[in-house]
Amino acid sequence: MRNFKKVFQNERVFNYENLNLNYVLELEKKLKSEDISPSYRIGLGEGIYPNKNNHKLEISRNFKRIIKPNFSLEVDYHFTKDSTIRVIMYEWNDLKRKSFKSENENLKTKKAFEKKFTELTEMLTEKYGEPTISEIESENPKDGGTYRDGIKWLNKNGMNAYLFAFGNTKGSYNQIRLSIYPN
Repeated sequence: MRNFKKVFQNERVFNYENLNLNYVLELEKKLKSEDISPSYRIGLGEGIYPNKNNHKLEISRNFKRIIKPNFSLEVDYHFTKDSTIRVIMYEWNDLKRKSFKSENENLKTKKAFEKKFTELTEMLTEKYGEPTISEIESENPKDGGTYRDGIKWLNKNGMNAYLFAFGNTKGSYNQIRLSIYPN
């Protein structure tokens, strides 16, 4: 099995059952993450987290880390009053986001994001089996060259994952998001 440590910088949240807030707070402290938690509740769309059990989520705890050389990573933990983590959201952005980058820099960034998306897809497939839904727009981008690739792993008795990437053919915009939650 592919090494999750390599991609997730020592996180073990993929193997959680009854993961609680205290554990993830300690994890983020060990990883020296910056606490960027909001002071208000952030809603999650049903496409990202269906919330079939109607959990009332508290104000999330959000953290930011730098994954050199290419990424800034934000991790959001959505939990219920009993401190049980219900959803984990990951968001990878371009660490070197600038208003203007050369075409060569954009292509390097695009390749780094494509590699990360492929690594995540392979790891999630190894962990959760073949995807349930796969919609890859990057092969035929929309007018203007923008796309959204999305892959879902839906498991009736276990964990669910939704991996999606936003980008454009020029490589000047790239983002990957991943939502993981138990059924």
